[in-house]
Amino acid sequence: MKEHFKVEKPILHLNYFTICIKYIVLFVLLFLSSWIVIPLLTAGKRGRTVNTVSKFIFENAFVFAILIAATIIGWFIHRAIKKYKYGEVFDINFEDSTGVLSIKTINLANNKEKTKSYLYKDISFVFHKKNDPLFGNQRILDIYHLELRVHDINIDRTAWCRHDNIEVLIKKIKSEHISAKDYS
Repeated sequence: MKEHFKVEKPILHLNYFTICIKYIVLFVLLFLSSWIVIPLLTAGKRGRTVNTVSKFIFENAFVFAILIAATIIGWFIHRAIKKYKYGEVFDINFEDSTGVLSIKTINLANNKEKTKSYLYKDISFVFHKKNDPLFGNQRILDIYHLELRVHDINIDRTAWCRHDNIEVLIKKIKSEHISAKDYS
């Protein structure tokens, strides 16, 4: 039996200039907020005792503000690179007769498509349910190939939430011969 699940291709409306401007503004905001946070964190509970580490941080606030801002920006850039490396899943094709799962992804940084094929025996799925105050309830599907995560799909924050047969896809993954874990 062959089952095919497809959504519209995601498109990124940002270019490299816009992304650079976004990270520059974020760096400046984090740098300026560090100037407020560092004195608050280094202030002792008692005014008479002086902690030498707090004193050192307070005396070198400029350096620590740059370190804090650069670390947070680096973490955001690492997440963005990881996201673009894996790509966004827009097509899933189950071929039960051959035991092969084909997944098509698109890299949002350069709009290139990739097709990966996996044997059923080598893949596993993990479901997560996450409740976030900003985005609400989310269902996340992680796809593992030989115990290494190769794709993740946030069903409720992508076009997959509008797919007519998303519940059929979830049931197929949970009940069929493909190993799946549910952490709901």
